Amino acid sequence: MKKVMMMVALLVATVAASAQVYVGGGIGIGSSKEAHAEGVDVDAKTTFYITPEIGYNLSDNLAVGIGLGYNHSKKGDFKTNGFSIEPYARWTFVKWERASLFLDGGIGYATSKQETSTDLGNGKTASVETKNSSFYIGIRPGVKVNLTGKLALITKVGWLGYKCIMPDGDGMKNGSEFGFELNGEDLSFGLQYTF
Repeated sequence: MKKVMMMVALLVATVAASAQVYVGGGIGIGSSKEAHAEGVDVDAKTTFYITPEIGYNLSDNLAVGIGLGYNHSKKGDFKTNGFSIEPYARWTFVKWERASLFLDGGIGYATSKQETSTDLGNGKTASVETKNSSFYIGIRPGVKVNLTGKLALITKVGWLGYKCIMPDGDGMKNGSEFGFELNGEDLSFGLQYTF
């Protein structure tokens, strides 16, 4: 355990010594309930996600980084857990005094597991578990707003790319998506701190 703590301390000291390194990400939690008729019982859906990232500024206009992600949702007896990893390169193509526009180009891998339980009566339940993985490559535009000299608000919106969904199961075929989206439903906010 001491060796692990020493490694973490060394990593933090190394990161803090370099003014080119940044850390950031986003976090979210929510609960929603669908509209329903009076007298009908509807389960609320709760969601949680965390997306930390670390990166290195190679120059004023180019950075590389890696983002990780964990998400969880639950609605009644149905729950989903997912993990992702996404290395990226960030190109800043327009800069103003406190804001800049950038493109994140990256590849990613995500995996998720869905579980549902059914009450069979007599105190017995049956659980069904499905898994799938996905691989994606694409470009995401964003805006960086400098709040202080070291702290910035990062907003990403939209997506242009390709995604391959690989279900885990006998007889299941892969799915795919290709396209361009630029709408408010695919909007994320996060903070970034530069050492």
